[in-house]
Amino acid sequence: MALVTGANRGIGLEIAKQLAQRKNRVILGARDIARGEAAVKEISSGNVTAAKVDVTDQSTVDMLAQKINSDFGRLDILVNNAAILIDETDFPTKTNLDIARFTLETNLIGSWRLCQAFVPIMRQNNYGRIVNVSSNAGSLEAIAENLYSPAYSISKVSLNALTMMLARELRGSNILVNSMSPGWVRTDMGGPSAPRSVKEGADTAIWLATLPDNGPTGGFFQDRKKIDW
Repeated sequence: MALVTGANRGIGLEIAKQLAQRKNRVILGARDIARGEAAVKEISSGNVTAAKVDVTDQSTVDMLAQKINSDFGRLDILVNNAAILIDETDFPTKTNLDIARFTLETNLIGSWRLCQAFVPIMRQNNYGRIVNVSSNAGSLEAIAENLYSPAYSISKVSLNALTMMLARELRGSNILVNSMSPGWVRTDMGGPSAPRSVKEGADTAIWLATLPDNGPTGGFFQDRKKIDW
């Protein structure tokens, strides 16, 4: 049983599709249930169902967690893919702090909220794989070299820090927590000139979502290789 947030398009949709192809039952999370249901039809798999979940709204997360627990009693895979990139400048001194606040609420707190809701269910079954979809923009090394979308970049740095903290807390529980960068992908967010396809962008997330029990935890990966924070 897998849940992918922000999965009605782009990388999230591809992750949901590939997990379903691997015989997983998949909950395709979307803020707009109509768009989620349209995405399910695009996948054309009986293994996928849409669910309304807004990662900035605690009530929708709580309702989904209760439903999954009551209907299935387990969640094996959580892919925190939902994110926004709405910066209007590359300069932190000019960044609108309302934009920064909303970006952090979505990209960081949203993923944190999902983890708090579903880790207890994973603990019940002594199994879990959590994949936080981060970005190269969340690498401190990259930030040292380039100015790019401060609110987005800081949200992804923070998501990487959360990944490390969760992995440390959950070590020994058979719940593996990792971050990954899909690279620059041709999506609505990445734009048409990006060099990577959604399949390429989704590949590392699928690998991390299906790790064996002795797989890595607390790492940051791209193209199935560990990269620097």
